[in-house]
Amino acid sequence: MVRDGWIRAEDAAACLGVSRATLYAYVSRGLVEARPHPEDPRRSLYSRDDISRLAGEKARGRQPERVARATLDWGLPALSSRITLIEGGRLFYRGRDAVQLSLSASLEETARLLWQCEADDPFRMPERATPGRSARRDLASMAHTVDRCLASLAAGGVHGRMTWRRDARHLSPDAAALLRLIAGAVTASSPDSGAIHRRMARAWSIGPRHADMLRAALVLCADHELNASAFAVRVVASTGASLAACLMGGLAALSGPLHGGTTSLVEILLDEAERRRDAATVVEERLRRGDVLPGFGHRLYPHGDPRARALLRLLPADRTRETLIAAMAEIDGRRPNIDFALVALRRALGLPHGSALSIFAVGRAAGWIAHALEQQGEGKLIRPRARYVGPAPDSSDA
Repeated sequence: MVRDGWIRAEDAAACLGVSRATLYAYVSRGLVEARPHPEDPRRSLYSRDDISRLAGEKARGRQPERVARATLDWGLPALSSRITLIEGGRLFYRGRDAVQLSLSASLEETARLLWQCEADDPFRMPERATPGRSARRDLASMAHTVDRCLASLAAGGVHGRMTWRRDARHLSPDAAALLRLIAGAVTASSPDSGAIHRRMARAWSIGPRHADMLRAALVLCADHELNASAFAVRVVASTGASLAACLMGGLAALSGPLHGGTTSLVEILLDEAERRRDAATVVEERLRRGDVLPGFGHRLYPHGDPRARALLRLLPADRTRETLIAAMAEIDGRRPNIDFALVALRRALGLPHGSALSIFAVGRAAGWIAHALEQQGEGKLIRPRARYVGPAPDSSDA
């Protein structure tokens, strides 16, 4: 062991009983986190926790109950999907590099790719009825992004057409309407059949150049494989529920502090670093307290989140942000993730507080819909079994 929680390649491979090549394959698949060696950047250190988890999985063998239980905690993929691949530190939407797409594609174009619309363009359909002016005022009064989206979806009719037995191609107009509805909800803006990023830019009073940054961010947030909210969407979709109901499931999962709440913690971290003008001390003190630094590191990207890199490159220089990133790199070795990048974007563009989560929710809604459509095509109910660990049955009741 070189430092607490991190071990050398030879020790990691020996613990697992595999070759170094297999160890590197585990890293590329996101199963083991790796970091550069602090004394030799050409070498890497490997997460002791990840190695122990994998060793435990091997020891359990193929016992179905134990394998299924481990799968629900950053385990091997539980569901097959053709939507998104995370491999080799890169993110792909149906085989297309997401970072490359973000250079020019709109969220609508990305959604059409994810939904497999091919030549059809559901966004050419006229804007459907959306909440009126008084309803938009009510939405604007709700402080939290998720609350606004949930209220808008409920008002728009959660009991819309069920997905059950329907051809996904016939649901794409509903999908486009719902994506626009979410965009309107987060900005409390009036109906608009134009590009979603431009609609949001107008609502937030930012110009074309900044609107293009917003476009890139939406594309980078569009999907991220089978995370908590996408899994929630698929569970709801497996019942045959409407697309609106599926989106509400995703939003409910996003509302939790371990998923959508990270951006608010990043805001606090950046505020503290800005106020004290000493990012290195802020990082050191937080690590000394045992805090987990929000906005840095991602288990699926041991060498850095490509979405964050792509987005941060677009932003103007900012001393607080840059010194905080440098301090984390030097002290902890972790790099910024998409939560940090979205907050950095919000601050750089002067967007309202909470806008980082709003951007994430609008972009990710496109991916949620893709998961709902794909799960609908499976025609199977997601129904795992529980492993009962409560009190034994009372034999006197027999």
